[in-house]
Amino acid sequence: MAYKLLIFDFDGTLANSFPWVVAILDELAEKFNAIPVDHSKLDELKNYGPRKIMKMHNVSIWKLPAILRFTRSRMKTNGESIHCFEGVGTMLKQLRDNDIRMALVTTNTCETVRRVLGDDLYNLFHLFEDKVSIFGKPAALRRIIRKSGLEPSEMLAIGDEIRDVEAAKKVNIPFGAVSWGFSNMEAMASHSPEHTFTEMSQIVDLVVPSPFIFDAAA
Repeated sequence: MAYKLLIFDFDGTLANSFPWVVAILDELAEKFNAIPVDHSKLDELKNYGPRKIMKMHNVSIWKLPAILRFTRSRMKTNGESIHCFEGVGTMLKQLRDNDIRMALVTTNTCETVRRVLGDDLYNLFHLFEDKVSIFGKPAALRRIIRKSGLEPSEMLAIGDEIRDVEAAKKVNIPFGAVSWGFSNMEAMASHSPEHTFTEMSQIVDLVVPSPFIFDAAA
C-alpha cells in the first residue's frame, strides 16, 4: 500500500541536535543527581533503549518530566547551534510537491521546531504532536491516526531511536529507521523496521513513484 502520510520525529531525524545534547549532559547529571555520562562511551549508549540508559545513570522515571522541561527551556534560550541535517529542506519540499502529507511527533516544542526549520518548512506539516513525554509516543501516534482519518498501514513513521520504532510497532504503523541520528542501526534493525534509510533522498524515493533529481543543496 502506498503511504499517504509520513510522521517524522524531529531531534536526530530532521535536526542534528545530538551535539547540543552532549554539551549539556554534565549539567543535567549535576542538576538531577544522575551518574555522569562517560563521553568516551557515547557510542556504546547508541545500542540501548532509554530504560537501560536511565538505569545505567540513576535516572528515575519520575524525574523525566522535569528533565524534559529543563532541556526544552535551555534549547529555547540557547539552541542557536542546532540546525537541520543537510537535505531536509529538499526532501520535505519534494514530498509536498508530490502530495504526500506530513506530520510531526516530537518531545520538543513546536516553537523550537519552527525556529530550526524556518517558517516555510514548518508550514509544510499538516499535523503536530509536540511536548510528548519520553514514553508517550504511542499515545501521540494514536492521536495522529485519529486526526488524519487514515489507516495505520497508510502511514510511515520515521525516526532515529529505538523508542521511536517501539512506539510505531505498538500502534501498528510501519516504521522507517534513519542512520544519521542517535541509535545504532544494528540496534534499530533488531526491532525489524519496515524500511531503513542511509540517505535523505531514499525517503522520497520510497514514496514518490516518478523519478526526480534530488539536490541536497536546494
